[in-house]
Amino acid sequence: MKEIFDNHCHLEEIFRDGRLESELKAARQTGVTGWFSSALSRQEMEWHLQQNIAGMKWCAGIHPYYEKSSENDWDFLVELAETGKIAAIGEIGLDKRNHKLEWQKNILLQQLDLAREYDLPVIFHVVKSYYELYKMLKDNFPKVHGWLHGFNSSLDVFQAFNSFDLGYSLNARLPDQKVVKAIIQRGLWQIETDAPYARPDDYTGEYNVLVNLIWVKDKIEKIMSKKLWK
Repeated sequence: MKEIFDNHCHLEEIFRDGRLESELKAARQTGVTGWFSSALSRQEMEWHLQQNIAGMKWCAGIHPYYEKSSENDWDFLVELAETGKIAAIGEIGLDKRNHKLEWQKNILLQQLDLAREYDLPVIFHVVKSYYELYKMLKDNFPKVHGWLHGFNSSLDVFQAFNSFDLGYSLNARLPDQKVVKAIIQRGLWQIETDAPYARPDDYTGEYNVLVNLIWVKDKIEKIMSKKLWK
């Protein structure tokens, strides 16, 4: 049985809003044991370096869409990878909401090279670009390992990406039930909040919160008609 682990969230953003201590406490009270936090700017990376939060791992990367991400952080990202300060490169990827597609592809390839050099897993952010990402990985990085964050695509896309050593991280924006079942049956999966983003449909708060990981857990167990966590 799995521990209840939040595979993707943004703890620095929650801290900036003054809610981190209370949110961590509430999540722990429901049985959540840890968090994988994403740092997407120099400010966020430096904040994570200064933290000693029990159960926290973190990754860093240059995001294809987030306005605070910048290639100016490249040297610092390399330093974090070289010194073993991060657990993964991410979240990185492709996002069609950003029309600078060549820039996205170039910075993605650079970061994939960095992950390969230091044997780090990759956390992928993908919006309406699964085909393009699949082709880039197949042609350049077929041995990539890591996670597809917030996966909510089709069964065909799921089956295509099974040719890589990639897991599927599911949040409140779940794919079709048949896809959820296929992911769980394959076995390489986790759940996430993506807090403060990706609110559950029936959650009325202004921001998604860490305790909503239990919403994702309960929803998946309902789909699977069985308990999946201890």
